[in-house]
Amino acid sequence: MSDETEALDDVLNLPRPGHPHHEIAILGGSQEDDLTIAGGYFTAGELAATKFFASPDDGLAIPVLYLYRHSIELSLKWLIRLAARCALRDGYDGEERLDAERIEERLRSTHNIRQLADCLERYLNLLRRFGPDNRIDPATWKTLKWLDSEDETGEAYRYAVIGSREPARARPVQENINFYEQVNALHRLAISLRHGYSTVLHEYEQFQLEGF
Repeated sequence: MSDETEALDDVLNLPRPGHPHHEIAILGGSQEDDLTIAGGYFTAGELAATKFFASPDDGLAIPVLYLYRHSIELSLKWLIRLAARCALRDGYDGEERLDAERIEERLRSTHNIRQLADCLERYLNLLRRFGPDNRIDPATWKTLKWLDSEDETGEAYRYAVIGSREPARARPVQENINFYEQVNALHRLAISLRHGYSTVLHEYEQFQLEGF
């Protein structure tokens, strides 16, 4: 009986780490923000995608897409907050409210990638040191628009059935897709936002704070 119980435990439980410290996770605190969480979703997506490509499992496909999509959404929201702060520090006094309370209200009300990207680009154009007509680069925009067309509300990669008023299948027709190309495009986009755009805006804010 004990052997059967041990065998059942092996099935029900995750492998226990070899070092006790590896059982501990640190959550919260002042260092946690949407960009750090976006990094976690990115890493989880990368690991799951790598597992898929090593041994394909169609059950992983939608979760992988969701992990990357959510990483991208959180990165956009972090960038919007930072761009708004920088615009205010630059002396922006236009009609659109960019105070933290209004920004949070706006970000809580949408999961739409296109709306978030439009908002980020609008705020980038307000930053004086970047010069006029500053925009998200074409390659990034192309992938953002594609992602928005695939999952406009942030539900299609979370559920099989979506919509509250008239529920419908998220993917009513079975199809074969080039999963590698789609995931790799999201992978590149996530890196661009988390490391490219975030670095540029962070350095912009540091120049402001240091009085340059």
